[in-house]
Amino acid sequence: MTIEMGSLEQISSMIRERRKSLGISQKRLAKMCGLSQSTIARIETDIASLNPSYLSIFYVVDALNRLKLRSSKKLMIGYAQEIMHRKIIYVKPSTSLSDAIEVFKDYDFPQLPVLDEMRHVVGTLYQKDLLNVAMQNPAAINRRQVSSIMKASLPQIDKSSSIHDLRPILESSGGVIVVDQGRAVGIITIYDILKTV
Repeated sequence: MTIEMGSLEQISSMIRERRKSLGISQKRLAKMCGLSQSTIARIETDIASLNPSYLSIFYVVDALNRLKLRSSKKLMIGYAQEIMHRKIIYVKPSTSLSDAIEVFKDYDFPQLPVLDEMRHVVGTLYQKDLLNVAMQNPAAINRRQVSSIMKASLPQIDKSSSIHDLRPILESSGGVIVVDQGRAVGIITIYDILKTV
């Protein structure tokens, strides 16, 4: 089987990017494939002059696919506390809407959890709801509190919940609050899942 020059360059780029995204060295990849480290380096940088056999490319791609599969399986058996953000950006029910606007400006999240003094989840403040109030009655921004426009809270899961269970929750809400004994201890978004893949 022959591989065209353009395809070789694409394969080279794919191999380099996949290896880096998996966080493995050329040396480790070479060992998995039964090739030398210099061969892996040339496949990634000067594949045209190397003109590797189809079998060599197959071994490299197969090794990368096996590593990716292992990585995905590790993700699916992990726990929420392993990938959550421990620092939760939130507002309190008593926070003024004007102060909430400042938090949104600083972080540009589509929503913020609303937590009480004991870090219990009591609701969610959505940027779009804040915008509606600001457009309809700008004077109310300084007088009203978050509690007056907050909605139901984001879904909550225990810190020991399986990451595998997060998918359907995140598909519908975009975020989930991680709790321990009723108190918010972290937050997970779709982006946190994507970063681990």
